[in-house]
Amino acid sequence: MTDQTLRMIGELMGSVPLAGSFAARRTALAENLAIEVDGVGPIRFPVTSTQARELCEVAQPARYGLREQTLLDANVRDTWEVPRDRVTVDERRWRETLQPMLDVLRAELSLAPDCELSAELHSMLVYEPGQFFQRHQDSEKADGMIGTLVVTLPSTFTGGELVIEQLGKTITDQGSPQELSFVAFYGDCAHEVLPVTDGFRITLTYNLVAHGRTGPDSARFATHPSVALLAEQLREHFTTTMESSNRPSRGEQGGRVDRLVYLLDHQYSRQGFGWERLKGGDAARTGMMVAAAELAGYDALLALAEVEDSYEEDDYTASMLIHRQRWERIDDGWKCVESSEPEFDDDGDLIDPVPDDPESIPVQASLPLTPDSDELGELLSSTITLTWLIDQSGASGEPAVREVVREGEWCTPEAKATLEPFASEIEGYMGNEGNTANFWYRRAAIVIRPRQ
Repeated sequence: MTDQTLRMIGELMGSVPLAGSFAARRTALAENLAIEVDGVGPIRFPVTSTQARELCEVAQPARYGLREQTLLDANVRDTWEVPRDRVTVDERRWRETLQPMLDVLRAELSLAPDCELSAELHSMLVYEPGQFFQRHQDSEKADGMIGTLVVTLPSTFTGGELVIEQLGKTITDQGSPQELSFVAFYGDCAHEVLPVTDGFRITLTYNLVAHGRTGPDSARFATHPSVALLAEQLREHFTTTMESSNRPSRGEQGGRVDRLVYLLDHQYSRQGFGWERLKGGDAARTGMMVAAAELAGYDALLALAEVEDSYEEDDYTASMLIHRQRWERIDDGWKCVESSEPEFDDDGDLIDPVPDDPESIPVQASLPLTPDSDELGELLSSTITLTWLIDQSGASGEPAVREVVREGEWCTPEAKATLEPFASEIEGYMGNEGNTANFWYRRAAIVIRPRQ
């Protein structure tokens, strides 16, 4: 049966040994870090409360980007940012510590040995008591950017933990009172800085840029014991007639399968996606799948996909208050981009909805209704659509027709609920329709197809 084969494929892919993690932590002495801030002077370590207050005096409230706008909202991001042109780092001395540290972090992030990381200084931040940075994801600020490096300067503070999450796993860093604390993580990881309760947290944030190969090495899986088993399951997959299952989907059912779509762990933009730009465990799993596909005689492609999950909403009272609301993720929060209220005639029938001004709704740190909410009922449907394909020659582009993946053609070892959606839409109750909540996710995938 197709479902049994898909489960076996998922188990075999889940058995791929992963050498690293989505985030890496290290500490080092601060002897090679010489920083001078205009208006404050040289920064001494550990940073005292007196000097931290001086940094706050020359800083400005940190802002965030929304399309072409630069916005300020202390409910989303409350921290001081020292203007970049005020900060001078002795790069020659600093390189003696930073470059060996980047090599260590590269390995712990499970990037290939012939991949080189560089770090571009983005900002200097100061958190005083009560300040924080709500859960968010970083945007790609530079070509080739693969993640973020946070260097916390030595100082004494409580609270202010940096919490990084990926697929339900969490890594937390508290900094160090005497040493530099280095934390590197992939850009699609959701992370936050908890409120500082005492003292000052001072950091340098860097864009991590990858140079060279970060992609799959199928040759190293040639002798892996699971490759032959995976190739056998791929052949079984493509010779089995699809049967209906209990999983909800709007995809067409029945008939022979045309492909296998295996969803990867990390999220990518089109600019940051490709065979040579895979992150962490994605590269290892892709190497395994490509080796099995070659053994079985199939073609392998990379793809970007959109996953739409539609749930029944149990809270009828709340959904009666709106006709439709759509929220989209921005760098540092959630922005309402469409909103309308229902209007009814004397007979209680719905007439044209009254549009609201979405700009009047403030940016929020989290969605009004989240995928793990108790207010959600049954999962009504789950749809996967391929939006971008890259063949093994590196040629890429949109499919000629946006391809909806049928239920029996995809598998993944992880639950989508642990991922961060990029959009959400709530539609209120309208008689026979509505009272639903939809969430959209961006996923990367390996696509296996019979050779033409």
